[in-house]
Amino acid sequence: MPLSVYIGPTLPPENRPAADNIIYFPPATAGDLLALAKQPPHRVLLIDGIFEAARAPWHKEILVLLAEGFDVWGAASLGALRAAELHRFGMRPEGAIAHAYAAGRIIGDDEVAVAHAPAAFGHRALSLAQVDVRATLAAALRTRLLTKDEARLLRAASHTIFFKDRTMPALLSAAARLLPDRAAGLAAWLPSGFVSRKAHDGRQAIDAALAAPFTPHRRPPPPETLFLKRLRDERS
Repeated sequence: MPLSVYIGPTLPPENRPAADNIIYFPPATAGDLLALAKQPPHRVLLIDGIFEAARAPWHKEILVLLAEGFDVWGAASLGALRAAELHRFGMRPEGAIAHAYAAGRIIGDDEVAVAHAPAAFGHRALSLAQVDVRATLAAALRTRLLTKDEARLLRAASHTIFFKDRTMPALLSAAARLLPDRAAGLAAWLPSGFVSRKAHDGRQAIDAALAAPFTPHRRPPPPETLFLKRLRDERS
């Protein structure tokens, strides 16, 4: 059974599992998932999607795949958001980020959004996701590099930074301003201490999707709206 994976900045190409049945696609845009409906049902893992430079994948095209017997999973980034929104309809949330969205512990696409390089440069991330900042500050707390109040202060400061500008230098600048006594220690620790929750969830989701058995299961189709028809026509 093939596994179709839509992925970009969450996990660099050199860190992605290799298997004969994996088909890696770039971050999904509107219509990419709908185009898969022409293929036999199989498992689809949505990790990354484009949401600003192009239209993001629609909910209804995922519902179309589910109706056709596909097994659609979401993890780590935009896929985690879509899985949290559609898990009641059969899309599977995979990983800590997806389950945090589904439970309402985190909200907003700015938690996972990052700026990234174009396809020619492997869609590599150019900024930090807030979920990764959260995970990193939690690690700093565990190592006693920061106190709980200090970690909360820096997390709140990070959350106010526009997602494209949320970089390591920006985070260290906030630390220097808010926690001057901790800034040097944090700067020395971050290169080895940084935790990417997104990368962890992405890798874990690919491994889990490869290992889980697949049985086609058809679900009720979504209404055939004018917008869905237009999207089909664009991809025909």
